[in-house]
Amino acid sequence: MNKSNLIMTAFNNAVKEIQYDKICMVSDIYWDPLLIPNGIDFFHTPRGRAIPFSAGLKLGNPKLKVAVFIGDLATIGGNHLMHAARRNIEILVICINNFIYKEIGNFSPEKFSCYSESERPFNIPHLAKSCGSIYVARWTALHTKELTNTIVEAFNKSGLSVIEVMSPGANYFAGIENSTKESEILKYYYENSEIKNNEETNNLDIKSGKKIIVGKFVDRKRMKFIDSYNAQLSRILGDKFKRYG
Repeated sequence: MNKSNLIMTAFNNAVKEIQYDKICMVSDIYWDPLLIPNGIDFFHTPRGRAIPFSAGLKLGNPKLKVAVFIGDLATIGGNHLMHAARRNIEILVICINNFIYKEIGNFSPEKFSCYSESERPFNIPHLAKSCGSIYVARWTALHTKELTNTIVEAFNKSGLSVIEVMSPGANYFAGIENSTKESEILKYYYENSEIKNNEETNNLDIKSGKKIIVGKFVDRKRMKFIDSYNAQLSRILGDKFKRYG
């Protein structure tokens, strides 16, 4: 049971369901090429730069549906998540929350300690909502059916959607005592989660000894960036205006 397979299986199933032929996948996380859906263009970016790259893809070709996979608690490049949400750029962000920095060769030559980090992780759903995301959800990697349905729904939203996926990384510093196998931690996240759709996002902090709240929390409407851009140009150019996208 591999978390990468689980997440990509949900994504593959969602892609098949929406039946749209102009989908791009962008990530600053390494993916086995065999897991990426056939017929989808895949772009791998430097750490923390996947979201601005995705925004460029979307604005350069508004007909594309763009899914971007990020990790590391939105810490590296987290400002890009905030500004994409503020602008309401029409992309889908899937944040794989593994509680750690992973696969960053130039971060530090030293290994992490065997203890959990003293810093509290971001409340990703609350951050996304506060910055303007129109659709926000969270699932564990084992909620494959729910994750698939959420990806399908998010792909059809007119603005920035954020889905957080709780999943263990390569090294396990999530405060789970005596757990060393990925399958054990996947199961732990799943069994210690509780579905609460529409829960207030400020209640979604992940704390030791408490259930991980999962579900769909935000579903609202805002003018997407390309429409705001066109509206501004229309006011400025008047009769000379030609709509973009």
